[in-house]
Amino acid sequence: MATFNYNSFKKISGAGLVDGTIADADIAAGAITDTKILALNITGAKIGALQVTDTKIAATTVTSAAMAASAVDISGAKATGTLPVARGGTNLSTMSANGAIMVNNAGTALEYGGSGLISCSVFTSGGTWTRPANCTRVKIQLVGSGGGGTGHGEAGGSGGYAERYLDVTGISSVSVTIGGAGGGVNYHNVGGAGAAVSFGPYLSASGGEGARNVGGHTGGRPGIGSGGEINLYGSGGSGHTHYGGGQGGRSFFGGPSIGVHHESPNTATYQDWAAPGAGGTGGAQARHTGANGKTGIVIVWNFR
Repeated sequence: MATFNYNSFKKISGAGLVDGTIADADIAAGAITDTKILALNITGAKIGALQVTDTKIAATTVTSAAMAASAVDISGAKATGTLPVARGGTNLSTMSANGAIMVNNAGTALEYGGSGLISCSVFTSGGTWTRPANCTRVKIQLVGSGGGGTGHGEAGGSGGYAERYLDVTGISSVSVTIGGAGGGVNYHNVGGAGAAVSFGPYLSASGGEGARNVGGHTGGRPGIGSGGEINLYGSGGSGHTHYGGGQGGRSFFGGPSIGVHHESPNTATYQDWAAPGAGGTGGAQARHTGANGKTGIVIVWNFR
């Protein structure tokens, strides 16, 4: 009978182990450290069907020094399940095109969803803006209503313009106010004033002045924006002319209706062909009525 040699027993290699002979239940939690693995030269091929669970590896036992460069290949389907939010994940197993991973509105975790522009809300009359789902900020553009023109080419001023970005994470809805445009009148009368336009208490723009408010033969003065990161005057209306209608003030969004010669149709015929907030063009000579101003507008760009 051969004598048992303890030193020979210590040199047992992978070939000396039958797959499955050592089960995970035979290894105490934390018993195998990185220094043990290095000393015994245990490779992936030696482990085979052996199941090593997280309870068998003590915390911080496996260090970076125990893993050679490029030794661990994590490409391909190496893991299953989804990473929970608590671990820096999204809890999602699928994603769609044009999405993004971002911090949630509360600033407490990551979430996945669409990014950028969600929708655009346009108001040409008063109403209420309601925050769309997942909307966190908006860009607001608005222009006040234009003033009315009179005869002899005296034209109304346009409404002012305001623009700003606004964080709406704590805002559910905002009241939108759009006052009417100034009415056009005959010569020797004062054109109607355009009214203000506002997006709640956050920003607004005053309306353009009607013609002849400053005095005879004058055009109307422009409105101005307030409360925005950009606040601009509109354009003043033209003054007294002979035999042709002077154009109303241009708004941020475009120009007024056309002017006409004294033998042409009344300026008011074309008064609807103008940009939001533009001033009313003056009528040719005294016998023609000036055009109405154009009502203002509020545009809200909704962003995630």
